[in-house]
Amino acid sequence: MQFSESVSDIGRKASYPDFMRTPKSNSIELQRRLRTTYPDARCALDHQDPFQLVVATILSAQCTDARVNLTTPALFARFPDAASLAAAPLEALEALIKSTGFFHNKARNLIGLGQALMARYEGVVPDDLASLTALPGVGQKTANVVLSNAFGVPALPVDTHIFRVAKRLGLSKATTPEKVEADLCRLFPRDEWIDLHHQLIFHGRRTCDARRPDCQGCPLLDLCPTGQGRIKDPHSGTKFAAPPSGRHLTHDPRPTSHSPQPIKPLRIISLVPSITELLVQWGLASQLAGRSRYCIEPRWIRNTVPEVGGTKDPNLERIRALAPDLVILEKDENPKAVVEALDTLGIPWLALEIRTLKDCVAALRLLGGHLGVAEVAEARAQALEALLKSRKCKGPRTLALIWRDPWMSSGPDTYIGDLLRQGGLTPVGPDRYPSFTDTELEALAPELILLPTEPYRFNKRHQAELQKRFPKADVRLVDGQALTWYLSRTEAGLELVRALRP
Repeated sequence: MQFSESVSDIGRKASYPDFMRTPKSNSIELQRRLRTTYPDARCALDHQDPFQLVVATILSAQCTDARVNLTTPALFARFPDAASLAAAPLEALEALIKSTGFFHNKARNLIGLGQALMARYEGVVPDDLASLTALPGVGQKTANVVLSNAFGVPALPVDTHIFRVAKRLGLSKATTPEKVEADLCRLFPRDEWIDLHHQLIFHGRRTCDARRPDCQGCPLLDLCPTGQGRIKDPHSGTKFAAPPSGRHLTHDPRPTSHSPQPIKPLRIISLVPSITELLVQWGLASQLAGRSRYCIEPRWIRNTVPEVGGTKDPNLERIRALAPDLVILEKDENPKAVVEALDTLGIPWLALEIRTLKDCVAALRLLGGHLGVAEVAEARAQALEALLKSRKCKGPRTLALIWRDPWMSSGPDTYIGDLLRQGGLTPVGPDRYPSFTDTELEALAPELILLPTEPYRFNKRHQAELQKRFPKADVRLVDGQALTWYLSRTEAGLELVRALRP
């Protein structure tokens, strides 16, 4: 779930009207919220052309997209096209794709795919449903994935996430993916199918989890009969408790939301380093009543603003003693337990979630409105929007590492991933913050590796080690604050990334 006002409730007194909607207005509202909540929704399988996508989609059966993305770089380096795949030795191909599961069948299907493409289409992947589904290993779902993502043909293939989400939302009562797909296609406009496909998958992965759905943080809660406790969960057969009245009844991340305009806070505690710096930039230093120990910029606040502990484990007694009228948090940096503890203490809070640069634009406006500096915030938001209007190009495959022992990266669906994308680079690797073995890291085959100076203190020695391991890649040490500090340094981050393009 992306940055949102309902996740960002001010205190525990926010209440919103419950809207009665017809089924048609429900579908329109659902689309709007999904579009706003998941602006970065996209195909999760890394690919450069239709051939790579059809191969990756075949491999994704009974396997995670993240695992497929770790497998395909080495696979495509060895077998880059239909001709080479058609002639692939079975055992060599099986060894390359073994980690995706069911590799015996998948290998035979891939070789058959290559042979069929060469025999019927001169090695080129066809762009119509009938021809695609006639290929070995390609069913209706795989064909629709290829049609929509490689050729822009409207399609709405249903995977396990969409199947689960659609039934929980009451969009379909069908018992097969094909019938659920037909129901969704009847409900939503044809020109929305491609985006809706990705948005529903992102919702299923990030919020509507199979085992532990985050109903209280869900942007669709008031539209969901399962989350409202009106029907049993079609996935698990259990019945969820109805949400408390007055919270999360509407979810409107736009600045013009239904929440009442709060009183300007005079005592603010920030648990996010970059937001602390942003408040100082906006002339609100005198209103800072506390900060986390990692809020260290500008340097003088270390001696003037009291420290309240870390981001994961702030000192709640210290926070209460400072009597703030607002605590600012961020969902990735500050755990949910901190928010629950603040609720228990009756302390108002504002929780942001920043995964894209568009989230930054919305966050600037919302913060400006809540903190009484709307004009300053609007000018900053408009300037950032202007920077995002330039045409995007697909630059080198870029891996942004954030930790060592084990290796960890910032994935394509994070703020850093979107910063790379907006700056003209191509982020690689699984979503969120995955860890890698040396072998898995090498399998990503990055062309550019970024080593930021924080949160891990990468240095020239680490740069030299990785350059030796990846002789064909460009390994760069970069300013960690410019790359990772959203809001206060987003513009500097864009400038840094764009300077890295060839």
